[in-house]
Amino acid sequence: MAEIKNIVLIHGWACDESIWQETKNYLEQKCRIYTINLPLMKNIHSYRDAVIDLIEQKGLTRVVLVGWSMGSLVAIQVAGYLLHKVQGLVLVSGMSKFIAETPTQVLGSGDSLDDTDFENNELYPGGIPSVLVSKMKKQLSKNPERTLNDFYKLMFSSKEQAQGLDGKIMDNYLSRGRIWDLLEAQSGLDFLMEADVRAYLQNITCPTLLLHGEEDNLCPLEGANFIERQLPCAQLVSYPGVGHIPFLTEFRKFHQALEEWLAVL
Repeated sequence: MAEIKNIVLIHGWACDESIWQETKNYLEQKCRIYTINLPLMKNIHSYRDAVIDLIEQKGLTRVVLVGWSMGSLVAIQVAGYLLHKVQGLVLVSGMSKFIAETPTQVLGSGDSLDDTDFENNELYPGGIPSVLVSKMKKQLSKNPERTLNDFYKLMFSSKEQAQGLDGKIMDNYLSRGRIWDLLEAQSGLDFLMEADVRAYLQNITCPTLLLHGEEDNLCPLEGANFIERQLPCAQLVSYPGVGHIPFLTEFRKFHQALEEWLAVL
């Protein structure tokens, strides 16, 4: 008899567990599905600890972690901490660092560009500029509703917008969950600016599936490529013309790939 897998779904920034409802409906006939609403972030491990608490409270000895966007950072944190329990890792629109690095960020205080060995101190290519997140944090305090709405629009590729998927998904999913208050949203951005889980990757040996849109404006595909290069156990599936939320905009292909991977895990 096939093993019934325990799957923990971890949402992204400014969303809640309801974003996973369609995935939950799809998988729950074959798997045990657990979701979580991430709490207010008080330190860099707050989200991680909340997921670990869920796993321990449910008495789960083996789990598959599915993290989307910011949730992928949390999933990697948990996988690095619970190596003996994490059976598999699925990173959706995932990254190991949200913020891109510039030469000044890898230089020491007394270093110069000429003295830096960039071959062995490679700039991280998979993030977005920190100035964009800082600007977003300022806008949040002035007009939270508009800032969240603008953020949601960035989740969709030009092709998806032309198909009208942005409006449908924003109305039916993104706008219907629990709305983050200002403190939650700002602390979540702090987490995204601070979190760097690249060092965790060297200890992760479980099978890993990367599912990523090729036109993701928030978490560029190179972030997934970076993880794939670090993990010999990783498999990357990318979707042309797809943005940041493939489990809703590319529903059939996304869930087929996930189901096939789970079947041989």
